[in-house]
Amino acid sequence: MNDIYNEIQQTFDNAYDNAENSDASMWQDVAPQEPRRLNTISGADLCDMRLPHSAYTVDTLLRPGLAILAGAPKIGKSWMVLYLCLQVAKGEPVWGMKTTQGSVLYIALEDSWQRLQDRILAITDNCSEAIHFSLNCAPLGDALEEEIRTFTADYPDARLVVIDTFQKIRAQAAEMSYANDYSEVSRLKNIADELNLCILLVHHTRKQSDNDCMNEISGTNGIAGSADTLMVLKKEKRTARTATLSCTGRDIEDREMTLTLNSEQCIWQLKQDSLQPKTQQTPREILLLVAYMQTVGYSFSSMSDFTGDYCRRTGVRIEPNQLKRLMNLYRFDLEEQGVSFASVRRPQARMLSITYCEPKPAGDGAEDQAGSTGNASDNSRRQPADDDAAPSYDGDLPFD
Repeated sequence: MNDIYNEIQQTFDNAYDNAENSDASMWQDVAPQEPRRLNTISGADLCDMRLPHSAYTVDTLLRPGLAILAGAPKIGKSWMVLYLCLQVAKGEPVWGMKTTQGSVLYIALEDSWQRLQDRILAITDNCSEAIHFSLNCAPLGDALEEEIRTFTADYPDARLVVIDTFQKIRAQAAEMSYANDYSEVSRLKNIADELNLCILLVHHTRKQSDNDCMNEISGTNGIAGSADTLMVLKKEKRTARTATLSCTGRDIEDREMTLTLNSEQCIWQLKQDSLQPKTQQTPREILLLVAYMQTVGYSFSSMSDFTGDYCRRTGVRIEPNQLKRLMNLYRFDLEEQGVSFASVRRPQARMLSITYCEPKPAGDGAEDQAGSTGNASDNSRRQPADDDAAPSYDGDLPFD
């Protein structure tokens, strides 16, 4: 009997020892995990970064990103976007606003080839080969993003993709909710940001009017919340030939344009614009900086030392941080005139490397000397002059 008891006790003791050793080894095998950290950048580094600088697709109106044009059915939205596409494909102005020429994709999901042909011939007798049409595409979330990527791979100069209409590419079984609307529109915004082009969605407005016309865009606020630019086309009466195009966005100023539909040319013509044209000249300090670098050629020093010599030789009074801010703001103006710079971090201080290289004449096919890729760049902080000549300083240069 004692033998049986001892055998049972030994079995329990072995099981306990095994369990204890197993627990110990389990805890020994689990390595402590590193805490998750956000990927951050300091404000100083962000200000000094040379980020890709995208040109307006339509100056002051459409930039790369996601835009929505909404309006009542049969109000003339498709005529408007077709005109936009034709003008961008040729690089010709839209309502007096400059365009950045490039390839255009118009996905006309509610049209036929016959209707598209009739409309093109009604608007123009010189249709560019840079505009491409399609009557179908994959649904959103299926293969649409891949189709847009493939188009931009085939046409690297792509500037504009129009999808007419948004409802045609949406998942039919999806529920109507803020989260779903925001998610669907964000898919298109992400691809627009990734490819650095403007995607313009044609959408409808609801029947109920609102003091803020942007609230009339069909669907929840998730649609408007995710888009970069919102445009709403409205008429007082359906038979009216005049309409108001209200525009707002993250990168454009709020404006209202009064448009009149020309029945002969079948295009919307600008009658009045609430946004007054602005002229912003390159600051004198930047023009003098170009002239200064033409004499210096190259400099590698602290911003304080560079500013001191710049001020001594030009007679300008400016603090180093103020001069650096202007240089960052007008980086692309400086590059157009042959001045490029970069901040270099050293243990003792942040250094400035700045170089002058005589710019090549326009039209020789030279690429952006800083090596940016994708769509063409410009300086969005100033309006383009009537001619494309770089600004120059005509005053006396107070150099030694």
